[in-house]
Amino acid sequence: MKQTPLLELKGITKTFGDFTANDSINLKVYRGEVHAVLGENGAGKSTLMNIIYGIYKPDRGDILLSGQSVKIQSPRDALRHGIGMVHQHFMLVGMYSAIENVCLMGEDSALSLTNKKKTEEKLNELKKRYGIEVDLHSPVEQLSIGMQQKVEILKLLYTGADVLIFDEPTAVLPPQECDALFDVIKNLVRQDKGVIFISHKLEEVLYISNYITVLTKGRITGQIHTEEADKETIVRMMVGEDVLPPDFAARRAVGTPGPVVLEGEGLYARDDRHVYTLQGVDIQIHAGEIVGVAGVEGNGQVELAEVLAGVRKARKGGRVKIDGQEVSTKNARAFIDNNIAYVPADRNYVGSVPDFPLYENWILRNNHPPMKGPFLDYGEIRREAENAMKSYDVRARGVEERSANLSGGNLQKFILARALEKHPKALICEYPTRGLDIKATWFVRDRILRAREAGMGVLMISGDFEELFSLADRILVLYGGKIVGEVRPETTTVRKVGMMMMGVNGHESD
Repeated sequence: MKQTPLLELKGITKTFGDFTANDSINLKVYRGEVHAVLGENGAGKSTLMNIIYGIYKPDRGDILLSGQSVKIQSPRDALRHGIGMVHQHFMLVGMYSAIENVCLMGEDSALSLTNKKKTEEKLNELKKRYGIEVDLHSPVEQLSIGMQQKVEILKLLYTGADVLIFDEPTAVLPPQECDALFDVIKNLVRQDKGVIFISHKLEEVLYISNYITVLTKGRITGQIHTEEADKETIVRMMVGEDVLPPDFAARRAVGTPGPVVLEGEGLYARDDRHVYTLQGVDIQIHAGEIVGVAGVEGNGQVELAEVLAGVRKARKGGRVKIDGQEVSTKNARAFIDNNIAYVPADRNYVGSVPDFPLYENWILRNNHPPMKGPFLDYGEIRREAENAMKSYDVRARGVEERSANLSGGNLQKFILARALEKHPKALICEYPTRGLDIKATWFVRDRILRAREAGMGVLMISGDFEELFSLADRILVLYGGKIVGEVRPETTTVRKVGMMMMGVNGHESD
């Protein structure tokens, strides 16, 4: 006899004005099961999860828990019903520590010393049990993106919920930590929890899930047991046709690098906690090459990118040269004037201003926007933004749309279009495809390769081994803020790079 679903959705529909985000969604999650939900950016996955978690209310449809209809009016309702969620965009109070963020989920005297002490004890127990290392005392706004993700996971584990929703949980994690997360998930389902797992990475979905639901434009376009699925079947469900993945590595092998366009000498930098995470790095980026940087988050790779993009000051006498000429790292002006483009890791709050319309976001990091006399030429700015959005297939209602309303893939394509619009001599990009769907990932990778083929020098920070090995001409590995190895994709292995990232055989190169 078939067991009653732990969670069941019946005919869930949600609209925003004329836009239908979810259209008659039926979905079941059973105890001891990982149910993966796949779909392109904007397919309705996050909206559906936010309905389950009580952030949105459905226009129509029912939610059942263990066969009983429930009304979930808020996240607190969801937690009370045994539903926990780690969001793609973190639900944390930046000025508070991990302990205090967890305390806020309680009912009374959330930040009392007694409650904080009890919470810290339990969080330390969870850290030890699940192998999650994170600073519990620093304000979370001072933690790296990866560390903030770990705080969210600890919050979920702390609730002891029966239904556990993971929204893109591996997007910020290096491979070694992904394996640890998968061990956590396996342990949860062994204890009869039900897990909803949202991801764009087909390999991990095929590895961790028991059942797969595919969403396209708010509707279910496929449901299948994982044992009956493969990559081709899933892609066909998502895009409605057979699509072969591009052979990026074959394109990488073409061409010879040119002169050095961007160089760092003895680069030291402090992170937002004023800790030196970059420790004396020398680096050269040639025209017409992609330099990949691998490293576990917090080992200085983001600080390296920010110094080379002019948005973080080099310390202890470190120098940056563009075309052989030293430039000041006190601000970004010299870098912008010398046509150094930048795609930051945080596209929502660093790469864009959420409340600005797209046409105003278009002129960020631009010292010379279109002018009409002493005033900005908004007509020309709008035209430039519109043309770029067409060229980069940025799907929005128009240039008046707030950037906050774009899906992750569309916003990333917009930021990349802005970065490449002036044909820069160098492109600095951090985690360019993190959290993107298959088609958006392929598009962004293609544009990065086109930049290389056009003679740009590219520095690419990535936690995705497939991306590093298919795009980079050479890979630098950072550990403890230092370069501990330089390898070429064709002469090394993922395992060797992974070991160097963890400080093992650190000075070995291939």
